[in-house]
Amino acid sequence: MSIERSHKYYREQINSLTRIPSLPLIATELMQVTNDDRLSVNQLLPIIEKDPPLAMKVLKIANSAYYGMHRKVESLRHALVIIGMKELGDLSIGFSVMNTLSDSDDPAGLHWDKLWEHSAGVGHIAQLLQESLGIQTGSSPYALGLLHDVGKIILYRLEPEKYVQIIEYALENLTSAEEAENHILGIDHMTIGSWVAEKWQLPESILNAIKYHHSPELVQEPANQVSTALVQIADIVANLQSISFGRNFQRSIPREETGWVILRNASQKLAEMDFERFVMSIEDEVIVIKELVKLLSGH
Repeated sequence: MSIERSHKYYREQINSLTRIPSLPLIATELMQVTNDDRLSVNQLLPIIEKDPPLAMKVLKIANSAYYGMHRKVESLRHALVIIGMKELGDLSIGFSVMNTLSDSDDPAGLHWDKLWEHSAGVGHIAQLLQESLGIQTGSSPYALGLLHDVGKIILYRLEPEKYVQIIEYALENLTSAEEAENHILGIDHMTIGSWVAEKWQLPESILNAIKYHHSPELVQEPANQVSTALVQIADIVANLQSISFGRNFQRSIPREETGWVILRNASQKLAEMDFERFVMSIEDEVIVIKELVKLLSGH
């Protein structure tokens, strides 16, 4: 099948949503209120409170070492103060989407919990990198990292047997997931994921992280370009630390990656930062990341 025909075929599959769940109602409600310029606490909190498991995950994040709190966060209002209103909305949307996609059967035994471990790790590292550089993006790095690879699950839902072949091909040939996907299906998880994000009308920052996390220079809006660059570099660091799904292959430390150039232009601190030391410091976070993922996923 040609690339053009492949894209047309899978676009039709996405539009029909026969094998892909609808966006959860709570995520739709969250997006409606977070798009309101006059967003208030009284709009946001009642929606999250309607979903106790979601509220619990938000509190677990607020209490994690990720936010460095020295006293327990016991209320969503307190969590909101710590995390930020827009960021809390994005985070809640991310968890809601994750839970929906995690409900799928997995007859091939591909261990999707490893994908969520990788994705949560990318979000965690993106947040650490953002804080280290003093960059403000207006969106939650954790949410962007959590959802950047959703296209992989969508591809598996569409082509379960072929996606097993993709994983095997990537491992046998020491190649990236996207190279293996294009080789076998003629399409990659970034494209598929972005179509689903459009279908679900996810926030632009999340859509950009899904579509461009391997090429952040293609993002037009400056703040979204920076947040997508954070995801790209965090993705690479996670793979360097073997927080990965389907492979343990990473070519090098990303001094020449486009995301690194974007972040360097956005923060003077990056010019002074020893990137290798930052990568080494993440080693101390790996256990924290994995334990946090267990808490959030229920595994």
